[in-house]
Amino acid sequence: MNTTRTPAAPNLWPAPSTAATHLGEIEYHDVGSGPVLVFLHLVLADASHWDRMPPLLADNFRCVFPTLPMGAHRLPAKPGADLSVPGLARAVADLLDELDVEDVTLIGNNSGGAIAQVVAAHHPQRLGRVLLTNCDMFDDFPPKLFSYFKLLPYLPGGMALTAHTLKVRALWGLPFVFGRLTNQVDPVKIDRWADALLAGPRIQSDARQVLKSFSPEVTNDAAVQLRTTRLPFLVAWGADDKAFKPALAERFCREVPTAELTMIENCKTLVCWDQPQALAALIRHFVNARIVG
Repeated sequence: MNTTRTPAAPNLWPAPSTAATHLGEIEYHDVGSGPVLVFLHLVLADASHWDRMPPLLADNFRCVFPTLPMGAHRLPAKPGADLSVPGLARAVADLLDELDVEDVTLIGNNSGGAIAQVVAAHHPQRLGRVLLTNCDMFDDFPPKLFSYFKLLPYLPGGMALTAHTLKVRALWGLPFVFGRLTNQVDPVKIDRWADALLAGPRIQSDARQVLKSFSPEVTNDAAVQLRTTRLPFLVAWGADDKAFKPALAERFCREVPTAELTMIENCKTLVCWDQPQALAALIRHFVNARIVG
């Protein structure tokens, strides 16, 4: 497994802005101009999950990268905030309202893809289309390989233990860490996310609340709602994924009539790490074809 990093150009990854949501303030990066793309990251991560995309897209698109309070955030959620997956989806809708954007292309990966499905199912007003890369769907939330995520919130010191584990590079290649997720582990990001999770009890408490809400009920409900959606979906799936298998994407495209499937070779779950250029090309084609159409 490689541990190389392809960083975003510094002038294409500016300091974050903040937006008011029902969870409290969240940070987001806002890069470029043009049709709006909003990218949702995985749990225990922040917006830098997507930092290979601005150099490939910000010339023609406005790229918005929120950091949701999922364990690697700097701004704790308000006390008593609804940190369930539906609550996170509502926060995404709040962000879109504050930015006052329309015809948004919502893009999600891993647990960010599950949140994107809930946004599309219950808060579609500002969306124009949705692109899902390998992510939780149907009964796979979380997938069996990462079923221990359901236990972490209930283990004493579980969040701190998770952070310390993430800092042990010798463990990254294990199937239940990053071995099944990517061919291109990024040490800079992983260290930063682990440090963020260790930053204080409120951050760890937020992460626990998010993980407690991971449930197939959420993704199955979204799938039912999306059977009647008019939003176009592109499901761009890493062909080598053993955590979120291609059969999951195939089922989604059978059940959601507006969804189309494209396989991306030589990548696993974290498509934006393994094949950022291929993903960027698909995003360009998906958005431009729909705008022209």
